[in-house]
Amino acid sequence: MKKLLITLFIAIISFNTTVLAKEVTKTAYDFSSIGFHKRSEVPVELQIRKIFDDYQKTTNNKDLDGFLNLHDESYRSSDGYDKARLKELAIESWKEYPDVKYSIRVLSVNVDLDNATVITNERMYGLTSAAVEYIKGNGYIDSESTAIYYLKRCSNDWKIISDFVINEKTSMRYGVARFIPMKLDAPALVGPNEEYTAIIKMNVPRNYVALVSINNEPITYPIEKSTEVFRSIKADGIRERILTSNDGTKNENAIASIGIAKPDVKDDTINVNLVGIAFLSSRVNVVKHKMNNVNSISETKVDAKLVPEKQNEKSKK
Repeated sequence: MKKLLITLFIAIISFNTTVLAKEVTKTAYDFSSIGFHKRSEVPVELQIRKIFDDYQKTTNNKDLDGFLNLHDESYRSSDGYDKARLKELAIESWKEYPDVKYSIRVLSVNVDLDNATVITNERMYGLTSAAVEYIKGNGYIDSESTAIYYLKRCSNDWKIISDFVINEKTSMRYGVARFIPMKLDAPALVGPNEEYTAIIKMNVPRNYVALVSINNEPITYPIEKSTEVFRSIKADGIRERILTSNDGTKNENAIASIGIAKPDVKDDTINVNLVGIAFLSSRVNVVKHKMNNVNSISETKVDAKLVPEKQNEKSKK
């Protein structure tokens, strides 16, 4: 009985295969029409690269509708910003920095069927009209970052659905501070509630005094300002501070606020004139998985077979 069923099953398969083969020979199929999307004459990578060309153009032209149209309605950044918040940020930044120029360079494009990953290098630079106390004139902003963009295809249109900033350093300088070399260093990745060191390095000119405050601030909108405590820069031009990251609910920035002053001594009286101000930031991504991975490795039991013989002998003693 079992053998008969197997024979019948094989016969059915053979019959259907034979019928299908006959139908295929009768019909002329156009394989160019088969697929999930409308056929495009433009290669996919060129389509995606054009999106980032448009990203640069719409940003520099302050074309809000064009800029937002590059993002899908489901867009959400790694910092938790949705498309509505992205709109608010664009309007506010263009208002604060009307003369700033933006450039984006595509480093790599990786395309799947309906998904793409793009790595970019971005820079923003130029004069800022945002005023600060005690210093007259415009400041100069310079920011550089490396980011990953995630895109998806709907029909034949590609849209940005998320992005992750790998690293980002920004400086905003006023007065004499525009011409003094300075740099803020902080790790790009830490775990929640983890201590890390932020270091400011600068060349303080002779006859000038530099005061600096180093803090960390979560990346939120509106911005949550930290309390500043200023300390003098050491003779070697270095000041550091140990910071503790947040609980992992937000990414954050290490922030250095710097004041440049020039003492003026007259008749045994010292007057300190503030002649420059700078704000430096270095992005710190706070990732829960970083700590989880470390813990899982430390808690993993080591197979005795993998331990060198001498170490096994010590354990026996």
